[in-house]
Amino acid sequence: MIKMVKIKYEASLSYLFEQKFGRPFEEFITVQNATEALKDRTKSNYHKDLPKFFLWLGENPDQVIANRKIHNKADDETSDYYERKVRAYKKMLEATQTGRSVAGQIGRIQGFFTNNSSKFSLDLGNLKYNEKRKEDKYSPDNAMCREIYSFCDSARDRLIVALAFQNGLAPVDIAENDYSNFPTEPFKYYLGCREKTGKIWHGVTTPEIAQEFVAYTKIRGDSFKSKLNPEPLFKGREGFLDSAGISQILSTVIKKAGYDNIAGFSPKSFRDGFEDALVDAELPGKVKESMAGRVSAIDHQYGGQNRLAPRLEEAMQKAYKFLMLTEVVNTNGKSAQKISDLDNALIESQKEILALKTANESLTAKLVKTAGDCEMFKRFFIPLYYERKTNFERALEDLQRELSEGSADNPELTAKEVEQLKESINQIDDDLKKLKDSLEN
Repeated sequence: MIKMVKIKYEASLSYLFEQKFGRPFEEFITVQNATEALKDRTKSNYHKDLPKFFLWLGENPDQVIANRKIHNKADDETSDYYERKVRAYKKMLEATQTGRSVAGQIGRIQGFFTNNSSKFSLDLGNLKYNEKRKEDKYSPDNAMCREIYSFCDSARDRLIVALAFQNGLAPVDIAENDYSNFPTEPFKYYLGCREKTGKIWHGVTTPEIAQEFVAYTKIRGDSFKSKLNPEPLFKGREGFLDSAGISQILSTVIKKAGYDNIAGFSPKSFRDGFEDALVDAELPGKVKESMAGRVSAIDHQYGGQNRLAPRLEEAMQKAYKFLMLTEVVNTNGKSAQKISDLDNALIESQKEILALKTANESLTAKLVKTAGDCEMFKRFFIPLYYERKTNFERALEDLQRELSEGSADNPELTAKEVEQLKESINQIDDDLKKLKDSLEN
């Protein structure tokens, strides 16, 4: 293992840079000047991309800035030396990379010069980048996201998927945003900030988000809620999850659901699926943009914050039917666990009845009419049928009482369960009659 790690490092840009220039990239004073005011994620991108540029250029960072200072005082062809070099580097990158990737790397090169001194800024004019992607973007629909959600193994992972699809958050937003004031009820307004654009993001919880948030925070405890020193919400075995960690979790459940072979389907695709749902819900343009974190000037349209929050909460309730991640969700904010348990119990009971019925039919076809065989049916099968019928009748009484008292969490779904139980009881009666008739004949 040590040998493999060493080989990997010796092939890395960091190693090649240190071999070429005698010390690590981050130890150069001009690199420190360029990155000291940057966020950790942006700084890591500088450390990842810039060594390649300096290796290609054949000059270390301090030499580049020293030469730039000399070129600025010159009145000859050297004054735009680095502009010409950066354009040539851009052309080289475009031979193997997409325009979005190239634009990011050139931006960091520009940042290196500017962050050392505004006098050293590059005058690159209006550079154009090819916006064509290697793969077309892909938007998962509600059914796909619901299936992916079902493959999550924990409340943490379910909450991550819910935030990605139901609030349209990119992995970096999920990792970076502070949820110390996160609502614990469905369809409640809360604020965030998009890491990429700095735009205010107007979020609204859903029943799934609220339910999984409560479940996960019970595991996490309350330390992350500190207003003085809030911690990131999501943690893994090795510490807090960054953008790459969140992306890995989303990629894993996408693969579990069998969708990893779809071109363009990445962790960021959930955001496109969210925006599709907002379009399907026919929400006003400003509302869609604010919920996706694309604008920050929506507040005055509704008269102020007190008017804005309820408008967006209403919008989420309208869009929610296109964003549901569970078959059974109690939208009044109570737990859906009771109804879910009833569903599961009914399914298992129906499976048992089917198994008994199949065994009954098989044995009846082979039955040798002897007193011993008849006795076996009377002592084994008939009591099982009566026991199952009694359990169903008790469950039916409980559900009917909830409906009559108005205490059912979801009356519509409970009524459906009542009808299913009645059908099952009638089926048991029919099977008992057929069984008795076969024994008597």
